[in-house]
Amino acid sequence: MPLDSQFGRWLQEAADRAPDVSAMSVAQRRAAADQANLKIQRPPLAYPVAEIRDINIPGPAGAMTLRLYYPIVHGSSGPRPVTVFFHGGGFVTGSLATYDVICRALCRASKTIVAFVDYRLAPEHPFPAAPDDALAAVRYIGRHAGNFGGDSERLALAGDSAGGLLAALTALRVRDEGGPALRGQCLLYPMLDLQREGVASLARHASGYGFTRDARDWYIEQYLPDEAARAHPFNMLLERRDLAELPPALVMTAEFDPVCDEGVRYAALLAEQGVLTRHSHYYGMIHAFIRRLGQHVQADQAIDECGAWLRRVLVSPAA
Repeated sequence: MPLDSQFGRWLQEAADRAPDVSAMSVAQRRAAADQANLKIQRPPLAYPVAEIRDINIPGPAGAMTLRLYYPIVHGSSGPRPVTVFFHGGGFVTGSLATYDVICRALCRASKTIVAFVDYRLAPEHPFPAAPDDALAAVRYIGRHAGNFGGDSERLALAGDSAGGLLAALTALRVRDEGGPALRGQCLLYPMLDLQREGVASLARHASGYGFTRDARDWYIEQYLPDEAARAHPFNMLLERRDLAELPPALVMTAEFDPVCDEGVRYAALLAEQGVLTRHSHYYGMIHAFIRRLGQHVQADQAIDECGAWLRRVLVSPAA
């Protein structure tokens, strides 16, 4: 189907005022991305939660921050399930501020404690800093969830774009390297293929839809300055044939997204290898469409779908 007309107008408006990022430093690109994302999102108080708490936890290179979002739940005072959330931004951008609304909305939809992981960013901290931080955060939550009102037996992972890769990879590492049992992985338009050639949708939607192939390539170069690292098993998820016994997965893809085919292929691989998988494809949508929460019905639908799916997989300690 054609590109959604409302997103078409938003893309044109963004293109008319978009700065030239080609000569920007990394810091300037981060500032520009933050400014653009903050400008389009609804006010945080449109998505009230019971409490927000920042805690410092030990990481591989020192302390890192977890921001905890607590749902408004009536008639229950017991430990809550926890959704560990990894943000997108190509491993280079993304921040607590620009993901506040998404985490609030996910907390409300899932009725879980959402734990946002403020992992280290490239190029200052290239691969494997982000995956190692992600694994450390999940292990910490598995051991200490009870200290902040969480239920360590009801944990799930979620992430968008590059954060979707971190969620998928961390599920694999927890299985193989030790960590808490997981109930699910929710991958929102995940960026899973870090190879130069890439998948067909990179050419099909290379430009004109917000997130471009050129941007994707730049992000990966910052994250993987060592060319040999592209061949590391952590960076070749679409070639994995050892996905059995992973937790159930919800994979969301967007039709006009350069990385669309990556999510489509990974969902198929999971299902083929026996993982209970739901693939939800959003027609007419672009990469990062969930940022239009409260402004477009499909953005709201995607968060509601993710929340409902998390409630099902985290329903009870005996599930």
